[in-house]
Amino acid sequence: MIKSPKSDLASFSEGMAFLTRRPLAALALAALGMVLAALPPLLQIKVGLPDDDLVRFVLTFACLVPLEMYFIPRFLAEADASAGDRTLNPVAGWERLFEERWVPAMAARILLYAGVFLGMVLLVVPGLMILFAFGWAPLRVLLRGEPLPVAARASLRMMVQAWRRVMLVVLALATLYLVYMGVLALALTPLGEAPTPWVRLTHPGMWVGNFLGTLLNLWTSATVLALFRRVEGFAAEHPTGN
Repeated sequence: MIKSPKSDLASFSEGMAFLTRRPLAALALAALGMVLAALPPLLQIKVGLPDDDLVRFVLTFACLVPLEMYFIPRFLAEADASAGDRTLNPVAGWERLFEERWVPAMAARILLYAGVFLGMVLLVVPGLMILFAFGWAPLRVLLRGEPLPVAARASLRMMVQAWRRVMLVVLALATLYLVYMGVLALALTPLGEAPTPWVRLTHPGMWVGNFLGTLLNLWTSATVLALFRRVEGFAAEHPTGN
């Protein structure tokens, strides 16, 4: 019997369970994200870089690479192993497998982001299509050790078979993100539309926002992992479609 897509909203609580099972690690990652987010304004002040959108974006992306490309994926790899002792990511030995896979997984994410960015430039829709078709590929590289071409084909197959289930959870996550961003923008309204690097570096509200934002990012990533495990199992059980 095929479950209703609404049942996949349980991915939210399953993602939270990944965090509450290792609360100290989750809080440590949130603190790391808070510290790394303070580096861009610090560099702008120390080096005298201009304060424009492009500089802020490049610095933020570069400073968050360790968190996004190593520490959060490592947390997810351990969570996946602990949730089910699978041959491709077993409890015993997941650390070794992670160290072997995180660089290819990072490359897969960078290629995905590049494809999505190019598609967004070409009237938005192609970028969204690339994201939904191949969005699972980095996780398959990281957690199942698949080569990128194999992971890309598997990601496409998963989406063809279970796109309704994925869309429901993704839309719910996007809504929560928009609500958070709206509340954060309202809370930081007194700082003005474009706070200076010094304000971004020293204001307590910015530090709190970065801490909570990293925690939200970690929970979202864990929720996506929970959904991945559900859709992966569904695709294996229903190879001809949903």
